[in-house]
Amino acid sequence: MTIREPDPMKSGPPTDQAEPCGGAEPNRTLNAILLTILSAAFWASSDTLAKVMGESLPVIEVTWLRFVVHMMFVFVYYRGALAGALSTMSWPLQIVRGICSALSGVTFIYGLTFVPIAETTAIAFISPFLIMGMAALFLKDKVGLRRWIAALVGLTGGLFIVQPGTDAFQWAAFFPAFAALFGSIMIILTRVLSADGPMRTMFFTGVVGVVILTVMTWFVWITPDVQDLLLALGMGISAALANLTQITAYGRTRPSILAPFTYIQIVWASMLGMAVFGAWPGYMTYLGSAIIAGSGIYSALRERAESRAG
Repeated sequence: MTIREPDPMKSGPPTDQAEPCGGAEPNRTLNAILLTILSAAFWASSDTLAKVMGESLPVIEVTWLRFVVHMMFVFVYYRGALAGALSTMSWPLQIVRGICSALSGVTFIYGLTFVPIAETTAIAFISPFLIMGMAALFLKDKVGLRRWIAALVGLTGGLFIVQPGTDAFQWAAFFPAFAALFGSIMIILTRVLSADGPMRTMFFTGVVGVVILTVMTWFVWITPDVQDLLLALGMGISAALANLTQITAYGRTRPSILAPFTYIQIVWASMLGMAVFGAWPGYMTYLGSAIIAGSGIYSALRERAESRAG
């Protein structure tokens, strides 16, 4: 459920075509799985650095810095291929998608400043179930009863982590949930905008995000010191590499094969949270994460079985 981009491991300039997924050989599938695991590590690293930066800089500014570094990476990677990026015919939807991307980043990082990274990551993983529901409602995707049940079970896992009505509940836990909502809308729009091509969509998303966050950052600006800038560089590069490895992986095999391995990001986030912040997840976080991951894996296996049957 991610944007499909050109395979960066191939030689030659980037193009606007995605590599077909069907009929992947075993070694390509294994490489894609390893890239997915690596992508999860990069995402967790970027989120950890964002949480560290949130202790000294406003959340909006931290998000802006991540977008700026990410856009620098995009310009370097695509080089001259960006010349035709403005020829898209779907400007309104591209702008909406960029706004959703910016809001998803802000709400997720805001959640990181109050909630441990493992819990924040686990809550945000309700997004596959939100995407499934939106795809069924707005794109008329066929979703069977068992997958709907799996989605409800997965959302229940999120409630185990948030624990509403108990002393462990934090209102800030809603921020990663909002991030998942905005991110899900962004993915649905990605499918709608598939004719524009992945390069244009990635470019527009970055530009719109940078413009919006630049305006918002103006009102909360705190001049970063050298340490902040180094952290921002690591955060942005980690996010860019996460996108790049994820895009490459999904260009090599079917999403239904890779989806179960994306949940290893919760493990990476837990380990980094313990190493950097000394934050050990509670048993309810482990239980909720297991429920979310189990439901997601089941949904991916059902999707794979349905695609083979079709």
